[in-house]
Amino acid sequence: MDVTKLEELQSSRNDKERLKIKEINLKALFLTVKKRLWLVVLITMFFSVMAGIYNARPETPMYASSARMIIAASSEMMGTVRVLFREPIVMNKVIEQLNLERSASSLRSQIRVDSVDGSLVTVVTVIDNDPQLAADIANAGVEAYRQVAAETLGITNIKVLTIAEVNPNSINARSNSILFVGLMAGLILGIGLVFLLDSLDDSIKSEREIEELLGLTMLGQVTKMRRKDYGKQLKKQKSILVRGETIGS
Repeated sequence: MDVTKLEELQSSRNDKERLKIKEINLKALFLTVKKRLWLVVLITMFFSVMAGIYNARPETPMYASSARMIIAASSEMMGTVRVLFREPIVMNKVIEQLNLERSASSLRSQIRVDSVDGSLVTVVTVIDNDPQLAADIANAGVEAYRQVAAETLGITNIKVLTIAEVNPNSINARSNSILFVGLMAGLILGIGLVFLLDSLDDSIKSEREIEELLGLTMLGQVTKMRRKDYGKQLKKQKSILVRGETIGS
């Protein structure tokens, strides 16, 4: 029975020591950050300002418009059929039809052709700074593509499911999420730099380190006095001495 009590006391004592160590570690971490809090604030402010400048930069709004069509072709031909849409033979027809002042390669960079979950349905998406022109390019591209596919590959079973319509919503609308990212990045980097500098600092920071280095127990400590406080203390002592001499005389 006594053995079990001793074991319980020992385990409770160990738990208390662990809790004490955790409290000391948390306090030490807090003091470490507090000592160089100005550095954390400075880095956080810098990243926040840079994120704000990046977010406030002038940017041309871009608009996207999509058309959907179904292509009745074999799985072996489907890859070739989709690649054909962005070839110069189709792009030049679109440029000629809409009287566009741009090259085939430039127009090609504005168009994306995707399949819907590996099916026969194909989505043609056009991105432009003019929402009406984006829709016109998508629709003209589908019509030119149907002609070219029939002439070159003999594929005539291409049906338009949905024509492209004007989308007034910009795809690159400005968001404040970059500001939050800059704030969090500055905060994390600032705290990380504080702990890095603290780990590189070899100076003695606590009474426990002194006791471990010297093997002695500290009985007390002298607080740091500023020159201003020391001057005030001297004035008080002089005034006390003067009063004592006056009373004694």
